[in-house]
Amino acid sequence: MRILAILIVVSGWLAACANPAVRRPDQARFDLGPAIIGPPLAVGVVAVTMEAPSWLAGSAMQYRLAYAEPVRRREFADSRWAAPPAELIGQALERRFAGRGGGCRLHVELDEFLQVFEAPAQSSQVLAGRATLYAGTDVADRYGFLVARAAPTADARGGVTAAAEAVSALAEELGSWLVRSERCR
Repeated sequence: MRILAILIVVSGWLAACANPAVRRPDQARFDLGPAIIGPPLAVGVVAVTMEAPSWLAGSAMQYRLAYAEPVRRREFADSRWAAPPAELIGQALERRFAGRGGGCRLHVELDEFLQVFEAPAQSSQVLAGRATLYAGTDVADRYGFLVARAAPTADARGGVTAAAEAVSALAEELGSWLVRSERCR
């Protein structure tokens, strides 16, 4: 009987130690900060849609150690995005472009969104993909983008700052492209 009691206590203790919720500290949740505000555009976008590959579908904040293992993606253990990157970026672009009138739709395919460490104390946030402008069901124009912004610190918080700057720069770049587009004025 005493052995059974000891086994139950030990089993409970082991179960508590194995529970990730018990060992894991609270994770920080980040978004991209305040809304991106810009001047009104001379082009009408009624909606912004986003698409991302499966590896960007979760809320993990991803990084790559380009100086050590350039083909391996990693995740910060204690930091997460408040939503999947495509959702955060889409919301920021929607605020910037959608509802300005017209009949075009902006579709953005996200290929990359991660912090790249060029050295242990130096990193940049990289944002890459393609944008397609639709006039009804017809493709009006296409645009490829690659935006990188240096992080002020070599950690997740620095990556968040760089990510917000990269998304803001992308909005400016896409805004210039949309104004140049002829089919959605």
